[in-house]
Amino acid sequence: MVDDTMSSDFDPAKLFAEISKAYIEILAGVRRPEQLARWLSDKAYYDISQRAKREAMQRQITGAKARPDISLRKSKTFLTDEAGIHGVVILRVSGHTKAVAIRAERIHERFRITEVLII
Repeated sequence: MVDDTMSSDFDPAKLFAEISKAYIEILAGVRRPEQLARWLSDKAYYDISQRAKREAMQRQITGAKARPDISLRKSKTFLTDEAGIHGVVILRVSGHTKAVAIRAERIHERFRITEVLII
C-alpha cells in the first residue's frame, strides 16, 4: 500500500486545511476525535481528545449546540527541516476569524500531526 503523504502530488496546505476544519468540528461536538486518529501522533490525539471532553462539558453547562459554519480563508505551510512542516490555516468560523497552527513530523515514513493550536 502506498502512503498518500509520500506521493509527489501531496499538498500539506490542503491536508492542514482539512485537519483544521475537522479540529474545529471536534471541539464543537459534531465530529469525534477518532476520525483524525490516522493523522495524529499519540500525544496530539490525547491532547485533542482531552480538549474535546472539556469543550463537551462546557457545552453541557451552557447549552450551546450550534454547528459551526466553517470556511477556509488561507492555508500556508513552511518546511522547517527535512522531517517537519509547520502550517497556519486561517478559517472563518461562525463569523469569527480563527488561526490554527499545525506542526507535522515524519514518523515511521508518514507525516503525523504533532501539534494543533487555535490562535
